[in-house]
Amino acid sequence: MKAMFWKFVPLVCALTLTACGGAANKSTTVEIPTQPAYAKTDLVVGTGDTVVAGDLATVNYVGYQYDSSKPNSRGEKFESGTRSFAAGTGAILPGTTYTLLGWDQGVPGMKVGGKANLVLPYNLAYGIYEYTSPQPDGKKVAKYAPVVFEVEVVAVKKASPSAAIQILKDTPGTGAAVEYSKVLNVKYTGWLYDATKPENKGTQFDTSTDGSFAFTLGGGIKGWDPALLGMKVGGKRTVQIPPLLAYGSTGVSSTDTAGVTTVKIPPNAELIFEIELVGVK
Repeated sequence: MKAMFWKFVPLVCALTLTACGGAANKSTTVEIPTQPAYAKTDLVVGTGDTVVAGDLATVNYVGYQYDSSKPNSRGEKFESGTRSFAAGTGAILPGTTYTLLGWDQGVPGMKVGGKANLVLPYNLAYGIYEYTSPQPDGKKVAKYAPVVFEVEVVAVKKASPSAAIQILKDTPGTGAAVEYSKVLNVKYTGWLYDATKPENKGTQFDTSTDGSFAFTLGGGIKGWDPALLGMKVGGKRTVQIPPLLAYGSTGVSSTDTAGVTTVKIPPNAELIFEIELVGVK
């Protein structure tokens, strides 16, 4: 399954811009400011529905430049407003060209009425790009800049069964927590969903149980991101992933040197995974 999941994107050009579309024998080293660690502080605990990955969450937000000398690290305000987005799915925010991974990490688990302060390093915010707010009184956010958001969940629309994962079993861990910016090591086994089998586990199509399988969120099938968010090292989850968040209408097959094609995952297949988180670094 390593070949099926792995989609690691090189970050060389994001950190040291050397011959990345430039003239030969020229290089430019980018000065990246010191970054804060991701931090979430609950300001108000909500009492309504809980946001889970895949839900359409509507949030009021205020974005601030990061300033560690200020309360809650809030510097100058650069934007405020209301947005609805598919939480925990790595989706681009409507009306923008950006995916704020820090929102994906911080909003799931909040309840309607809840308010939180999110401190985001650049790789969970606007990354290597300069962001210019489209609002009349909006400001710019520099490349590689950390930011702070106050987010308030005002509404949740539950995902349809065809667009949501189901966490069937959850054994909490006690170690480091999953983050978008970290490399995760897991043990896993995957089965085709079969309602006629015990625990709905049909044909096993893959397994990796030595803990060597490493990836980052956003680097595998879409359903793995919401499946692992909220886990800590030592934790185990059994999850059911619908086709839209797995391999969709394509499925997975391989052809050997003799031209024989073997279907490992048929089109529109629902999948069951047991996942154990063994490392975050």
